Amino acid sequence: MSNDVVSPEALSKEEISARAEAAVGYHYVHKDTYLVGREKIREYAWASQFTAPVHYDLEVARAAGHDDLVAPPMLVSVAGIVANRHLFDDGVIGYGASQLMQADESMTYHRPVVAGHELTMHVHVDKYRQVGGYDMVTIRNEMYSQDDEHLVTFSTTLIGMSPDEESDFTDIAERIVMHGVVTA
Repeated sequence: MSNDVVSPEALSKEEISARAEAAVGYHYVHKDTYLVGREKIREYAWASQFTAPVHYDLEVARAAGHDDLVAPPMLVSVAGIVANRHLFDDGVIGYGASQLMQADESMTYHRPVVAGHELTMHVHVDKYRQVGGYDMVTIRNEMYSQDDEHLVTFSTTLIGMSPDEESDFTDIAERIVMHGVVTA
């Protein structure tokens, strides 16, 4: 796989797809850690409408057996986005971040993330496939504490659209992404 930094606008659709496919197996540890702070937990919980006291009240969190305030589940997605920027900014997968739409996401918590955790992010490009003429790339983040505790495995699949395509993400969503509710 080429590690040359190339602007996605300088690549053809075929070159972008080839980079995305070649990126499978690529792995790196993000150079910076992400420090989870109490106020970040409170702000995120408030903004996301998580009302459990373990996100706001240190005494309640400790009484529940935690060392500190418990981060709401999706807070780690902020750290994941920061860690994944290298894939887009340095052309590893061929797509810029503005050319991607999230198709799905899953998280497995091995232990709760709490204030004071300093997260180290291991980023893996796990899968490439084409669906409906679009590239789909699956990225996995493994998040560890400063004590090497495996806290979270976060996986997301992104749909890529090259800059020379005339359709937009609405068209992609209608053609590829499952939506609506099916009832029996």
